[in-house]
This record gives sequence, C-alpha cells and structure tokens, in this order.
Amino acid sequence: MDYVILAGGLGSRFVKEGYEVPKPMVPLFGEPMIGVLINTLMKCGAEHIYVGANARMQMLLDYLEELKDGGLPVVTRPIITDNSYCTLKAASEGIEGKFVAMTCDAIFPIDEFKEYVKGVAATPDDVALMGLTRFIEDESPLYARVNKDGEVIDYRYGGEPFEEGAIVSAGLYGLSGKIMDVIPDLDLKPESLSDFQRLLAAETPVKVLPFEFSVAFDVDNTRDRLHAESFLGKM
Repeated sequence: MDYVILAGGLGSRFVKEGYEVPKPMVPLFGEPMIGVLINTLMKCGAEHIYVGANARMQMLLDYLEELKDGGLPVVTRPIITDNSYCTLKAASEGIEGKFVAMTCDAIFPIDEFKEYVKGVAATPDDVALMGLTRFIEDESPLYARVNKDGEVIDYRYGGEPFEEGAIVSAGLYGLSGKIMDVIPDLDLKPESLSDFQRLLAAETPVKVLPFEFSVAFDVDNTRDRLHAESFLGKM
C-alpha cells in the first residue's frame, strides 16, 4: 500500500505554547511524531510513503532525508500550498492506484488500521473508504452523515451532529488517483481537507464508504501530545 502524509501546516497551536520545532518534529517518546507515524506505516506494509512537507521547514526536510538514507521508502515532496486540500493534491500527485492519506499527527489503533488498509485495498478505485470514529475530542469536529444504506453522503464542520448520530472524520482517507481526478474534472475547488471530504461525498458521483475506528485523534497541543503518549504506550 502507498501512504501519503500531510505535513504542510505550521502547527500554530504548538508555536503559541512555545515549541521551537515544526509540528511534525514535536516529540512523542523522544522521537519526532512524524517518525512515529512512519514507523507505524512500515509495520503496515508501506511500499512508498509520500510526504507533502512544508518547504520552509528545513529541519523536517533534513529529517526525512535521513530516513530515506536509512533505507525507508520515503518520498519527500517539498510544497508551499494554499490549503490542506492542495497539500493532499500535491503530495499524492502521480499515484494511480489506491493509497491512504493522513496528517502527520494522526493517532489510531494499529490493529484497526491494518484492517482498514485491507479494506482500502479491496475497494474499487472509484470508491473511497473514509475513516470515521465516535470518539470525539476535537473542539470543532468534522461530523459525517451516513445514510441507511451505509454510505457517507455529507460532512459538516463544527456545530451539531447530523440527526443520524454523532460520528466524525477520523482523519484517515482511503483514496485513489482516479478519485483525486474527479474533483478538478468537475471544476470543484475545495478550500480545505474538510471541504474536500464534503464535496466528495455530496457533490460527486464517487461512492464514499465508512470504516469505523474505536479511537482516532490528532495532536494539536501539549495536552494532546501527552494523551498520544499514554495511548501509544498501551498499544
């Protein structure tokens, strides 16, 4: 399986807390969080790991080069983009088949993730398999709407959940090159990852299916970092 990691943001909340390293380099157990994620992906059969890395973060670029020199299948794509969707588009450019994308701070149970990867590999190239979870910690979660046929048909950022129940994006995206081509082909212009998910589910012919994780969250501040270390320490 090919994987795509999005590391194009600035990590503003960590900056406000006084961290002097880019967000992907914030440590978990003394190792950069992006390194922890890459090690997890290697355990999940990574063929290539494409990293959309902020071109202004030289520390991150140097670290990724070290991993590549150490024999890991890391492909660094230095980027400066307008938004998180553009980072996804740039980082996944040229991938024709299935891939799983995520941000650099994604935390999830590895056993569930392995099953998810199998599911992504088994779905047709024109079907998206998106990670969802009922574990809701984010202050402004991206709620998903799943219809009675088990398809994701819409997303809503923040506010109240859909009437079908509170389930949110887990920040894990099972996609393909064919699916990524649908958005520009329809002249849709997502302004973020959440907007991309909404448009994909509600405005395109792509079938979007859910895969539910028991737990999934991202790491935006020191509290999240400590939570991540506690969670990962129990795995």
